[in-house]
Amino acid sequence: MLTGPPERRYTPCVGMVRERHLMFLAGLCFACGWGAGGCRSWSVWPWGGTAPHESSDPTVTTSAAASLFPRETRRDAVRVVDLAFDVTQIDLPLGDLQDSRKIWNHVDESRLDAALTAHLARNGLRVGAAGASAWGPIRAILDAVGAEARRDELVPPRGQPLAIHLGSLEEGESIFAYAREGRLVGKTFPGGDQILDLEYVYHPEFGGTVDVGVSWEIRRDKGELTWETRNGVVQQGTAYDRHGFGDLNVLLTLHADEFLVIGLSADATNKYLIGRRFLSTERAGKHYETMLMITPKAVEAAGTRGRS
Repeated sequence: MLTGPPERRYTPCVGMVRERHLMFLAGLCFACGWGAGGCRSWSVWPWGGTAPHESSDPTVTTSAAASLFPRETRRDAVRVVDLAFDVTQIDLPLGDLQDSRKIWNHVDESRLDAALTAHLARNGLRVGAAGASAWGPIRAILDAVGAEARRDELVPPRGQPLAIHLGSLEEGESIFAYAREGRLVGKTFPGGDQILDLEYVYHPEFGGTVDVGVSWEIRRDKGELTWETRNGVVQQGTAYDRHGFGDLNVLLTLHADEFLVIGLSADATNKYLIGRRFLSTERAGKHYETMLMITPKAVEAAGTRGRS
C-alpha cells in the first residue's frame, strides 16, 4: 500500500510573562482534539460588523518559546496568559475559484519559501497572512458572492495545540498528495477525521508576534485510552491512529494585527487531492470551497498573579 511522505511536527510552547519587564518561561506542548477546551458551537458572523478578530492588548502578553528563543527568567511577580483563536470558516460556492482568487489579492503569501508555496499549490492548498486593513475588501467580496460564514473563539487546553476538525472520511476513501520530488502518492483509509493541527509560539518581547505551525492529519480513534507525558505531567488521553502529510507543513509568523488565511489553490481540480478533501464540502447537492481565517489573541488566565 502506498504511504504518504514522512511526517514532521513543530513544537508549540506555553509561557509566563513578567508583568513589568515581559520576561517569560515556556514549556513543551503536544497534540490535542477539537472538542477539548470547552469550545462553543459555531455562530454566524454578521457581515458589516467588526472583523472576526481583534488585536491583543499589548499589556497582556504570553506564550513564548524558551526552546526556540531562550531567555533569562526571574522568580518575580508574573501573570500567565493563554492564547485563544478566533476561527472563521467561510464557505463559497465551488466554481472556477474566481471568487476566492479575488480574496487572495489581499493576502500575503510571500512569507513562505517560494518552493513551498508552489508545492502547496500543486496539492490544492494556499496559506498566507493578512492584516486588519484587508477585512474591508474581503468582506465586500464575500457579500457579493453570498458566502456563508461561521465563527467561534476556541481556547485549546493549556500546553496543547489547536486541532480543527474539517470533516470525516468513510471506510475505503482515499487521499492523494504530491511529494516534493513530484510523485503522486495515495493512501486508502479505514475511516477517520480530517484534522488541521495548529501549533503556536507567542513572542511578547517582539510586540506580540505569533509563530504558527500548520499541519494536516487523518486521525482515527482507536477506541482505547493511553498514558502520555505533557509538560512533565503524566496524563490519560484518547489513543489515535494518525497519518500526517509532513511535506505540507507550514511555519510562518503573524504580527499582532494579522490573521492566518488557508484556502484552495487553482490546482484543486481533482476531488481526491488533499486540498479538495480537506477544504471542500457538499450540502443539499451544492459544492462549496472552504476558507479558514484564524486570529490568535492573548487571554489572561484567571488567578495567575503573584510570586512564583
